[in-house]
Amino acid sequence: MTQPALPGPDAAPLLSIVVLVYNTAPFLRECLDSLLEQDYRNIEVIAIDDASSDDSLAICREYEARHPNFRCISKHNEGGAVSGNLGVSLARGRYVALVDSDDVVTGDGYRLLMEQAVQADADIVIGRAARLQDGKLSSVAFLYEPYVWSRRRSFDSVDGFPDVIHDCFYWNKVFRTDFLRENGLGMVPGLLYADRPFVHRAYWYSQRTVIIPDLVYHWRRRPEGAIASISQNIRQADNFIDRIRSMKLEWHDFDDVPAAAGYRRAIAVANLQRALHAAPGIVASPSFRKVFIAQMQELLALYGELDCRALGARRCLYLELIRRGEVEALCFLLGVTSDRGWIAEIDGACYWKQPFLDNPEIALPRSAMRLEFPNIGFFRLRDISLDEDNLGLTLELHDRIMAGCEVWFELHAIQGEGSWAFQPEGRTAEHRWRYRLDMRLPDWKPGNLYGLVLHYRTADGIHGRYRIGPAMVPPGWPASLPLRSSLGSLLFSAEAGGMGLAVN
Repeated sequence: MTQPALPGPDAAPLLSIVVLVYNTAPFLRECLDSLLEQDYRNIEVIAIDDASSDDSLAICREYEARHPNFRCISKHNEGGAVSGNLGVSLARGRYVALVDSDDVVTGDGYRLLMEQAVQADADIVIGRAARLQDGKLSSVAFLYEPYVWSRRRSFDSVDGFPDVIHDCFYWNKVFRTDFLRENGLGMVPGLLYADRPFVHRAYWYSQRTVIIPDLVYHWRRRPEGAIASISQNIRQADNFIDRIRSMKLEWHDFDDVPAAAGYRRAIAVANLQRALHAAPGIVASPSFRKVFIAQMQELLALYGELDCRALGARRCLYLELIRRGEVEALCFLLGVTSDRGWIAEIDGACYWKQPFLDNPEIALPRSAMRLEFPNIGFFRLRDISLDEDNLGLTLELHDRIMAGCEVWFELHAIQGEGSWAFQPEGRTAEHRWRYRLDMRLPDWKPGNLYGLVLHYRTADGIHGRYRIGPAMVPPGWPASLPLRSSLGSLLFSAEAGGMGLAVN
């Protein structure tokens, strides 16, 4: 894309960048510099200061005085959602982006996003993000998002790529401004977790969404001792109540949209998974426990009959105990059981073996404990080998579970596109299965990083994936890494979110 000159004071830019500013003075200059030093120059920056009590407003005024394409708006404290909506209403660009003021956009981020936006006349363009912590990039905090960003895609409705719902962030995207305005898309005032309902509604209405695998955004995790961001306080009662409120609101967003019934059920299942991240906090905190159980029961009652099997046996059992108010049993499972799960084989099927399986005192359905596919804690890699020709690994997974689903491994590119599937070599012993990847493939990119991923799919369509982390290998085994060959090194990598191959 040919780079136009900076827009004059009266010329409309192609991209408006709205920065949500509130008490981020230690990080604000780095954020603003990353925007104003973009490869893509046809921009305006609109900083909305939400009554910061530190030096944030003064910093914004300083930038406003130095940069003709920078505006600063100061307002009463009303929350980030109101700031974001205000910024979109003021945007003059054909496209608009939203940025949190402690984060950083890569130098070519908006050029890459806008190239696709203009070329495809897209309503939404999405790029890859990474966590920024202590100056280093990480994917550890992400669950399914890396697979949303794993390759270039374009689709005209969410049915074309349902997994897009796992990326619920507003900040790694550009939106067509008129698309947001014409569909009345904005964030709910006063809601802390306002991004998720906003983004999910935008996906539903979008008639052209494009995904690029390029890294465009660094999402900062603030250091210990700094004021924590919203996402770092998920086990605080008020924070959790707000999170559940956002989940209820987006369920009701589709009350009168019959065509979206399947879409909102998929969002609901993903929301339950996110809500359960806070569950371990109830073990040591009676006050949070009370709030958590009450809020989760309300959410489950709202969702009604929902097929949650894709969440796995552990989470399904937790949800069943929450629904029934069996709080002591839930605390026991959360606080006592280890990452290593035990399996009971009953009538040809596998179940999570724990004290509530077939316990007459708490009559729980076996279906809530059934292991139909690999669940974390119920499988692991037994060994792995790397030489000049092959990367081999052995999976330990119960034969009954393996018989009911398809399981495969791949290495996928973290820094761009490309993936390579392992070849299954069959069963080598009871509950053990061997896979191999030919390392003589011609398309490895020097300097790139490839993450190791396990995929699964059941006969009735449940599918998912895991990045292979330290909990999925025998204790002490990570100390044997890295393994090296002339091609590169196999190691645990925060940027890969687990085990990865770093190519020389």
